[in-house]
Amino acid sequence: MHSNRVLSGSDDVMAPPAGADRQGLHAPVHLLLLWLSVLLPLALFGWTAWSERRHALAEAGQAAERTVAVLHEHAARVIETNELVLSEVMRQIDDRSWDEIAEDARLWTTLLRVAADLGQPTDITLADGTGRVRMTTVRFPAARHESLAGAEDFEALRARQGWTHIGVSPESATAPRQITLSRRRVAPDGGLDGIVRIGVPVSQFSNFWERYAPTTRYAVTLARRDGRVITRWPTDRMLERVSLDSPFMRGALAQREGHLAGPSRIDGVHRRSAFAQVKDYPLHIVFGVETAAVLEAWQDRMLLLGLYTVLAAAGLSAMAWMAVRQYHEQSRDSVRWRSMAEQLSAESARREQAEAALRRAQTLEAVGQLTAGVAHDFNNLLQAIRSGLYLLSPHVPDRSRKLVDASLQAVDRGAKLVRQLMVFSRRETLQPRPVDPRALIAGVGELLQKAVGPPVSITTDIAPDIAPAMVDPTQAELAVLNLAINARDAMPQGGRLIIGARNARLEQPQGAAPAGDYVVLSVSDNGTGMPPEVLERVLEPFFTTKAVGKGTGLGLSMVHGFVAQSGGDMRIESRTGEGTTVSLWLPRAAAMPAAAEDAADPVSLPAQRGPGCRLLLVDDDALARLTTAEALRELGHDVAEARDGEEALLVLGQRGDLRVMVTDYAMPQMNGAELTVVARRRRPDLAVIMITGYAAGLPGRRPPGIRTLLRKPFRMEELDAAIRAAAGLEAVA
Repeated sequence: MHSNRVLSGSDDVMAPPAGADRQGLHAPVHLLLLWLSVLLPLALFGWTAWSERRHALAEAGQAAERTVAVLHEHAARVIETNELVLSEVMRQIDDRSWDEIAEDARLWTTLLRVAADLGQPTDITLADGTGRVRMTTVRFPAARHESLAGAEDFEALRARQGWTHIGVSPESATAPRQITLSRRRVAPDGGLDGIVRIGVPVSQFSNFWERYAPTTRYAVTLARRDGRVITRWPTDRMLERVSLDSPFMRGALAQREGHLAGPSRIDGVHRRSAFAQVKDYPLHIVFGVETAAVLEAWQDRMLLLGLYTVLAAAGLSAMAWMAVRQYHEQSRDSVRWRSMAEQLSAESARREQAEAALRRAQTLEAVGQLTAGVAHDFNNLLQAIRSGLYLLSPHVPDRSRKLVDASLQAVDRGAKLVRQLMVFSRRETLQPRPVDPRALIAGVGELLQKAVGPPVSITTDIAPDIAPAMVDPTQAELAVLNLAINARDAMPQGGRLIIGARNARLEQPQGAAPAGDYVVLSVSDNGTGMPPEVLERVLEPFFTTKAVGKGTGLGLSMVHGFVAQSGGDMRIESRTGEGTTVSLWLPRAAAMPAAAEDAADPVSLPAQRGPGCRLLLVDDDALARLTTAEALRELGHDVAEARDGEEALLVLGQRGDLRVMVTDYAMPQMNGAELTVVARRRRPDLAVIMITGYAAGLPGRRPPGIRTLLRKPFRMEELDAAIRAAAGLEAVA
């Protein structure tokens, strides 16, 4: 047996030892090991660099899609808001001649107030059928020589190209670049009798883009389907039209949303982009981030990894060379290399899991923020509707009373829908109380049967000794209804649905539920069931097996969110072809409720006029403020109005007889809490009632001095009672 050591020296060369020929046979193997020690790290580096680059570009594309979704919602909200203003202006000038409109100073003042309520510089222009401008918020009266004849929107509406036109007004010496929304006024003969135009500075879009965009090296373009550019960021490369054969316009004309990668025809910069159509409007928005910016972090990592690779290759080469001299160490070096590779693979897997969790969290946070903003605005609209119906109640004949009742019930359902959305975004504060499961299931029985339809039979299986559950009854009803609808979809040919309730006890913690006593609500079906791979992902937000447009993938995740917030747990058992059972483990209450909750209160007519008090109503939402103020005056109160905190302080300084201030919370510049602190510092005797459109109440700490907090949409009786209690007055019969 020959030695594993390679001998050196002139004597060895001249007279090699015994077995030298056999050692020479190992030279190709050693040389191969030496080459592999260099090539393997380089190959690993190349594969890692390629994989990391692909991952970075894919993540940039997904980030662009998420960002363009938010920019799309913002653009849609701006357009929809101004369409509402267009409708209001059209209503104001309905059945009025142009001469009457041109001379009506009160109408001009109203337009100024409407423009101011939008919260940004807005121009409203009214032109007759010849194009002559008869009224504009820029000046009163309008200049005689000013005309819209020949303007793009005027000519398009005169040619009856749609009911509403979206265009752009270029920047001039007196006005910034604006996006314009114009609507035609129809003459008795069907021709054009004039147009109403609203001009909104495009800075409203670019300012939002600049705040929201996750990086500074990005570009955003808002363009019409015909290629006309509304605005672009950055503005140093502004152009008026995009070629219809550009990748962006070809994609926009072919589909509602998508993604692009390549150099821009505007500035030649290579970007990763995503685009989407703005609702059903002829507008598309595209967001792109520079590919070079995406790859900068990757390049830095690759430089560091390359240095490590060179060092590793050098070390491996040294070890391979030592293996030539010390063959017995080769096995130990191999084990060390395998361990290093396993550690790198495990670390890569952990990093990918962490990045996936971060992406999901960012998506949910973005949805939660959008949901909270929409819920606030929606509650304001519901409040305006409720107050308006309240004012209409005394004037509606008895035969139409049911219509008013149905409308108010729709308002209540809308408020429930807002609370349901806020449960998913984890921004709604639940109101748990003891609930009898028998009453809860009976209360939704009729609604369940309507929801699942005749092909599905519903039976109940409730334990005789069932205990009360400590939950929010409204959210519990919504959870059962949601599960029943999912069960219906799993039984397209009909089947059997069982709603059950039983007592249970956990001796050990299970999931998020601690040990203790529980009430288990279950919904079982004999439908198609779910395979294991679907069952593993069924609680993921946005995951759905339904066809496009048939489901959002939020139903079960919302139910799971409600159960988790209630301090319980959710179990799902399912087998393909046999059916599914979903069990909600809800905390048990100490005792049954004293009495079953009454049905919804009947619609109350406005109370008779009685001695009221002098109060100040502060709300930046014009519709909610208008209807609420009129309802309070109907109840006998002397109401002063203010649209923001600064105006409210001016009114309080001028009128010392105001005893109560009713203020909204969410207002620009100064919110209701800040207004309360300043107002009570000046008027310590002032009673304050806070109203808010936030579904979860005040987002921060409740400031001192607030007598009552009401959440929109509230009943006028509740507000009247709160005002009279604050002013020390008796309620009006």
